[in-house]
Amino acid sequence: MATRSATLERLKAAAAKAAARSAAAKEQVRSAKAQLKQARKLLKIEKKAAKQARKKVEAAAATAAPAATAASGRQPKPPEGAGITVAKAGKSAAVRKPARPVPRSTPKPRVRKSPEALRSAAEVAKSVIERLHSPPPVLPPTPVIPADTPPAAASAPGVTPAGSDEPT
Repeated sequence: MATRSATLERLKAAAAKAAARSAAAKEQVRSAKAQLKQARKLLKIEKKAAKQARKKVEAAAATAAPAATAASGRQPKPPEGAGITVAKAGKSAAVRKPARPVPRSTPKPRVRKSPEALRSAAEVAKSVIERLHSPPPVLPPTPVIPADTPPAAASAPGVTPAGSDEPT
């Protein structure tokens, strides 16, 4: 019986240690997630700041370029490496070649449809519901041709079938 209680005590101690390790691991995961969230937030802020700086540089270059061309009377030379983009710093510092411009066809002018041709979804739904609730259209009755008369004799004008008592 002493061995059972000793084993039981050992198992309880091991369970307590495992619970403590589990709690510590959960805390580490929470901490790592918080750090990752903060890093993503900082990355987003830096990207936004870089984009705004690029826009400011482009705007300044755009305002400076027309003034320079107007004064000299010729087109400005693009700066060194203007068409070359640099790869992300984390992967490699290799330089990419600029992409070739793709020839695009000129877009056709869009033709506006007449307003009376376009109906709103509500108008379409209303007309469909009205059509479903209305009775079916009345068609003219189909002519009944008796089966005992031949079709040629019934269609010929002025000819009476044989055996009829009608005068012509």
